[in-house]
Amino acid sequence: MGRTKGVAQRREGIRNSRPDLGDTLLNRLLRPEHHVALAVALGFVICTTAILMLRPQVVGWRVGQYAPHDIVARVDFAYHDPEKLNAERQTARLREPHIFKPTAEDPITKLRETLSVLPDHVQNLKLDQLPQPYRDVLDRATLSKLQEYSDKSQRSVWQGCVDSFIGDLRALHLIILSDAERAAETNRFIRLPEQDAVRSDDTYSPAMSDELRARIVSATQKNFSNLLSPKVLQLTLSGLTPNYSLDAGQTTLAQNQAAARIPDSAGDVAVRANMIFVEKGEIDQSEYVQLKAEHDAYLASLGNQIWWQRMGLFATVVILTVIGSLYVAQFQPRILRNGSRALGLASLLISMLLLSQLTGLGSTRSYMFGLAPTLLVAMILSIAYDQRFAMGIAGIHALLATLALGEGLDFLLIQMTGVLTCCFLLDDVRTRSKLVEIGGACAMAMIAATFASGWLDMDPTGYIVKNAIYSGAAGLAVGFLTLGILPFIERVFKITTSMTLLELADASHPLLRRLSLEAPGTYNHSLQVAALSEEAAEAIGGNSLLCRVAAYYHDVGKINKAEYFVENQGSGQNRHMHLSPSVSLLIIIGHVKDGVELAKEYALPSAIMPFIQQHHGTTLVEFFYHRARKDRECTPIEQEAMEHQYRYPGPKPRSKEVAIVMLADACESACRSMDEPNAARIEQLVHDLAMKRLLDGQFDQSELTMRELELIERSLVKSLLGLYHGRIAYPSDKPAAVTQTQPFNGGQQQAKTA
Repeated sequence: MGRTKGVAQRREGIRNSRPDLGDTLLNRLLRPEHHVALAVALGFVICTTAILMLRPQVVGWRVGQYAPHDIVARVDFAYHDPEKLNAERQTARLREPHIFKPTAEDPITKLRETLSVLPDHVQNLKLDQLPQPYRDVLDRATLSKLQEYSDKSQRSVWQGCVDSFIGDLRALHLIILSDAERAAETNRFIRLPEQDAVRSDDTYSPAMSDELRARIVSATQKNFSNLLSPKVLQLTLSGLTPNYSLDAGQTTLAQNQAAARIPDSAGDVAVRANMIFVEKGEIDQSEYVQLKAEHDAYLASLGNQIWWQRMGLFATVVILTVIGSLYVAQFQPRILRNGSRALGLASLLISMLLLSQLTGLGSTRSYMFGLAPTLLVAMILSIAYDQRFAMGIAGIHALLATLALGEGLDFLLIQMTGVLTCCFLLDDVRTRSKLVEIGGACAMAMIAATFASGWLDMDPTGYIVKNAIYSGAAGLAVGFLTLGILPFIERVFKITTSMTLLELADASHPLLRRLSLEAPGTYNHSLQVAALSEEAAEAIGGNSLLCRVAAYYHDVGKINKAEYFVENQGSGQNRHMHLSPSVSLLIIIGHVKDGVELAKEYALPSAIMPFIQQHHGTTLVEFFYHRARKDRECTPIEQEAMEHQYRYPGPKPRSKEVAIVMLADACESACRSMDEPNAARIEQLVHDLAMKRLLDGQFDQSELTMRELELIERSLVKSLLGLYHGRIAYPSDKPAAVTQTQPFNGGQQQAKTA
């Protein structure tokens, strides 16, 4: 029994001490170095929840959106209809009587003057000598009668008849309008100065001669003889012109006052619950006003229940944030260790979500501005990290954007189609047109998804086409936008794209030109290391372009003291022959620090810096170490201290690509010093150098596996054999070469001269 208990305790102790069992994903998240990232996650939850709190303000329908069914009111509500108010005020304007004013010349006064002088005009004239219109109106009998009144004794009698007639005519209160104005006022009231409204039936126009004759005939018969009254009536009718005209200014003023008397409440419309207030079809602006009023009334009816909705939003954000944090911890743990990266990622997601939310607060439904932010997140993360990581994080952002905009499954489908297309295609940015091409591919994919979702919902073809155009525009716009902000993305996320690397690989780069001129041997060595590194990186699936370009610059620090490095000495004397090992050591390891300073001076991207700093790791400067040991005898303890002193300051390679450049650098330099390189000797040399650095712990931080190290060795051997292959000797009449020795780095190197 005791033995069984002891075995169980030992097994439990073994399980507790196993790092693979205790180091769970959750435990990694709760480590002290991840506290900043957790604080960023908490801030993300708060900011995202605040953005989503704007969601209740988002109406479920937008102007231009197609409603596949009639929309029924959920609650009683009232809304203000500006069109109805305008119609009511326009009706008030139309009902307001037009205002007429007297004409400048009174036709009755003019008629009195005409009739008063009529006997004088016809005096001593025959009928055919009368002026118009008297010739057509008078006859011989009436002419004789009028000529009798031209006598002074009868003149006063005639004037009395005319004055009496004019008085009776004025007593009739005739309102004579022009034919056009009389026709325009049919079935309306008009207003005269200092009078009440008058019906249009009580007005006349010159064309209404029969109606005027009926009103005037009694006045003529009363004041003139039976012989003259018909003629005076005829003259009166021909002389009665409009005595009132429309006063446009006063009429407009009165109409505006009538419209102003209509209160704003006249535009209010009440809708009862369960009533259809928007019919099936495309939503217009007036219908959106009703939908917004109904939405606000519904939210008001919820009261405190709206807090349950807010709690649901908060819980949803927390769940998605936890999922996103676990996803980051699994596939990009460096973000958890780097607070600035975590803050940058959270800021990107929050800003793009806010942009999406702001587009949803308007009355129009814009697929372009609703889809573009999520696509931009996918593109930026694909460039900054990798496709798988971008796909997961952009998918979470798509869910949040769909929730923020109150959209449905069709919108999420279109978003995810664009995100997946973008992430699958955006593997490496080597040309400027790549981003535009990916934007075009996203546009085509989202257009297809828009048509599919539209047909699924049985939307009208015109509505589907409009949404498809917006979706395609979003994809293209994001491609061009990402191309424009690519340098900003590189600086913020401290990355270097392949396009930037290709620009650095140009031999005309100022730093490379300086290296080729001031340290030609180092420049040639860097070219060879670049070729070796690129092939080795291809063999293990690493970033071959980064290896090649970084290898060009890994030894730029030798520019400052180029003549102290053997590849730049040519056939001259080795300068280290007259220096102590400690001084030579400072010169040799100083090229790492000088290289970093030159890289900063020439603004090389941050991706190149680790290759300059780490391509020697903490390896031993063996030549000067052994020379220092030879110069003085040391105890084992002193030798160990000296060995530590004669090592590069490091750090060790922290990526596979840097480890490849380290190994390629060592192998290329060693092969140059071989007398007769052949396949067996090169293979053995590469293996020895790789094992030496492996056992020295130089690859401990690079995550390089033994299988990958083997593939790197094979690639280096193959490439070196291509560089140092044998050649057929050309026939020559010259004597055989004489072998001599020359000093090399404090030792002897065999050299052959022809």
